[in-house]
Amino acid sequence: MTLSIRKKLLLSSLLLLFIPWFGYQSIQNIENDLRREQQEQLLNRAKLVSVVLQEQASLFSSEKNLIAHENINHVYVRQLNSAIQLDGYTNDWAMYDDRFRLYRNNKYNKNIITDTLSFQHQVGNYKRYLYAIFKVSDDKIVYRRPGSFRLKNSDHLRINMIDNKGDLQQYIITTQTPGWVTAHKLMRDQQPLPQVKIKGEWQETESGYNIEIRIPLNMLGNMISFAIADVDDEDVREITQIIGTADASNPFALASIIVPSPVVESLLKKIHQGVSRTWVIDNNYRVIAVVGSLKKNLYQTNDDEQAIEKTERTSSIFQSIMRLFYQLLLHQPSSYFKDDLSSASVLTGDEFKTALSGQPATQWRTTPDTQVNILTVTHPITINNQVVGAIAIEETNTSILILQNRAFEILINLSILAFVIASSVLILFASRLSNRIRRLRNDADQAIASDGRVKGGMKATKSTDEIGDLSRSFSDMLTRLTQYNRYLETMASKLSHELRTPITVVRSSLDNLELKNTSSDSAIILQRAREGLNRLSNILTRMSEATRLEQTLHNEEKILFKLDDVIRSCIDGYRSANPNIQFDFQASHEDFSLSGVPEFIAQLLDKLIGNAIDFHQTGSTISVSIKKYDNYISLNISNIGSRLPSNMQNNLFDSMVSVRDAQSTETHLGLGLYIVRLIAQFHQADVIANNLDDDSGVEFKVQFPV
Repeated sequence: MTLSIRKKLLLSSLLLLFIPWFGYQSIQNIENDLRREQQEQLLNRAKLVSVVLQEQASLFSSEKNLIAHENINHVYVRQLNSAIQLDGYTNDWAMYDDRFRLYRNNKYNKNIITDTLSFQHQVGNYKRYLYAIFKVSDDKIVYRRPGSFRLKNSDHLRINMIDNKGDLQQYIITTQTPGWVTAHKLMRDQQPLPQVKIKGEWQETESGYNIEIRIPLNMLGNMISFAIADVDDEDVREITQIIGTADASNPFALASIIVPSPVVESLLKKIHQGVSRTWVIDNNYRVIAVVGSLKKNLYQTNDDEQAIEKTERTSSIFQSIMRLFYQLLLHQPSSYFKDDLSSASVLTGDEFKTALSGQPATQWRTTPDTQVNILTVTHPITINNQVVGAIAIEETNTSILILQNRAFEILINLSILAFVIASSVLILFASRLSNRIRRLRNDADQAIASDGRVKGGMKATKSTDEIGDLSRSFSDMLTRLTQYNRYLETMASKLSHELRTPITVVRSSLDNLELKNTSSDSAIILQRAREGLNRLSNILTRMSEATRLEQTLHNEEKILFKLDDVIRSCIDGYRSANPNIQFDFQASHEDFSLSGVPEFIAQLLDKLIGNAIDFHQTGSTISVSIKKYDNYISLNISNIGSRLPSNMQNNLFDSMVSVRDAQSTETHLGLGLYIVRLIAQFHQADVIANNLDDDSGVEFKVQFPV
């Protein structure tokens, strides 16, 4: 495989692709530096917040840890943005969808034998109320019978709580039909009493039903649990399953609950920064305060984002295409990701354990959907040299990703620009270079004919580079070759002119000697001298013939004649002159009209036939044929005999070239085929000599253009 200069330079330009690779490595190093810087910043913030929270000792008071141990279930109530409309539908909870927790066959339900019951649940508070939603999946809903006070004989919601006085209270919510519901307080020795302060709405859904309730915060202590009881048989009305947020079989096994303190939240919000989340946990890993979110508010945009949106609206088609290209190529920051800790009430990760042991820690984690990486930095909170909790601050890698993407975009843009410019320059340079070399090659080809003759000189360029030097060298070389070839071509006429007078003098001297010397010995010597003189005369005659032909060709006018008639007439003459040699002539019945000089064609044929006679095998036939093709007429002469030497085929038609045996008694200067070439060139024909396919002889072809 050969590569042109243009392709080689283009391949060389591919080395520019290493530029974005090095840039990519640099950006990766920058990303690591940005991560370390982000960790240091969050650590400093966490340390600052921990110092501030040391003044809030009441937040970590022993009252909240009376029943606390590491494995206890815990519920942290998150703030709601607005009051929930109690209608049994989940529209108001849509923006808190990631806070739902699924309850089904868990550790609190050891006796469940079917999986027809499950529910999703979350709680939140707004001002003076605790709101709770239960999305229950139940294959069969059984309502309470009208007028019946047996609350446990139908599907119902159980609420167990420690009130603000420290007493255990149990409530059941059931209904006869979907709609507005109130709780009933279970009494030991009395019928259940309605508790109108706990209200809600029961609505059926395709998969079961929803229960939406509201509880005044002043009724709550610090322990609570919820459970859904399922009754499937309307006749037997026995509970088949109970699934709860705590151990549903033990009303005293409640989950600790913390409603965020407005004072603490206000304090944390003052020192909260950007799109981040700040956690506060006690020494039992329970969340006691949380502020912020890792997801931006989708309905708010800052000045930069508004400017970007404005730019996108006014951007060109090319910019839009490039932006789409970058979105597909680069990992884009996303606000839509699965946050596995968004509804967490207990944090037991290694970084939290490290903080509660008294040491700050950092930890990167990937979200379950692998969309975002989250950095968590924890720092212990100490009061009186005792670790009472920990502060944790979380941030996503969105800011790093944005900076990284911008760097990649700049790198890609600059790389593309550099590659395009460099490639364009190299291609233009290679094109100009290859064109100059191609022009030099074409000039050299046009200066030398296919038979090796120099047709003309080359115009030397004035360029000062290497190609200019090469062009001038070629021009000088062709000039010298032209002069030398002209000398060789005129040498025959010069020799003929210079030798004619000495030969005449020698001939007259021999004539005088013959008249004076009659002895037999002298006669033999004179005879040999005369034979040599005759050979010199023949040489001069043939040299003169070639010279006269060259001069005559410039003055002759072409006429239209029948080539087959001329060839046929000549063949008849050859048969008469050479009765011992067979000649075979073939010509199709076509029009072989040709523009030229018939006498020259006959002379050309004389030379080719004479050559065939000299080299033909005795007893073989010399074949002559004329064939007409689309663009030319071919005159073919072939004979059986000796082959052409392979090293002489290209020079056979040059002047003074002969391939005859050196022992030949006849004088041959190699001018016969040279004359053939001159006549062929005059008729704008090509003459070709080749060995026959079976190597049995030689074939000459003269191809005349139509």
